[in-house]
Amino acid sequence: MLEQAVINLSSDDTTLSRKQVAMRERENELLDIACGIVAREGFAQLNMDKVAAASPYSKGTIYNHFNSKEDLFAALAIQALGKKIPLFKRALDFEGTSREKLIAMHTGMHLFSKLSPILAMCALVSRTPAVTEKSAPERLEKLNALEELVVSFGDKFIELGQSSGDLTLAPGITSDSIVFANWAMAFGTSSLVNNATQSSCVSRQLSTNIVLQNLNFLLDGMHWAPLSCDFDYQKTWERAEKDLFGKEIALLENQS
Repeated sequence: MLEQAVINLSSDDTTLSRKQVAMRERENELLDIACGIVAREGFAQLNMDKVAAASPYSKGTIYNHFNSKEDLFAALAIQALGKKIPLFKRALDFEGTSREKLIAMHTGMHLFSKLSPILAMCALVSRTPAVTEKSAPERLEKLNALEELVVSFGDKFIELGQSSGDLTLAPGITSDSIVFANWAMAFGTSSLVNNATQSSCVSRQLSTNIVLQNLNFLLDGMHWAPLSCDFDYQKTWERAEKDLFGKEIALLENQS
């Protein structure tokens, strides 16, 4: 089911007409412009006038794509999820224990947050009441569907842990709770590492793999075997970078 969903996601463009392809390309161009504005000025300063001024298109053309800046935020979130989902699939196929597969997923998510920090933050911005109230219904429907797919991938990692005997849920703990804890840890840690390096709390740990460190705190606390005291997960992280995310590593190196 998950594999077919990823195939469907990647094959969307093959069913589009030439006109629809042109519209999709123009929409992606506008999203890139919006990301540039946010990178320079912040989410609060993004508006349709600035997108129009920075693009070769009229404001009317832009409103044909997005009915408001909130709708634009939702579109950015959809783009972000569309880029993340194939990374989840790669991590599920990673050779290793259930915990190693989960760590590979976090490796990919952290690389994504470094490559596309604006898109990474859209998961939060797109869920504010203003965005959900003012976005086009069909766009919200697609956003919700993609988010449910991401959650399903999260559930799958937990299922693998349980079926392999590596993870036994404590009484009162559900898969939902563990998926959320992983998302909160990953999103929070990557956001701080990418945006708050001037904080002494962050800067004094930049010489360590903070994401993996926090992940091991979480997974050891759940008794997800093997524990970090019995296994070198830094090697797992490095193997995931090499075997799964070589393209993303190369892009990061080109950015520096």
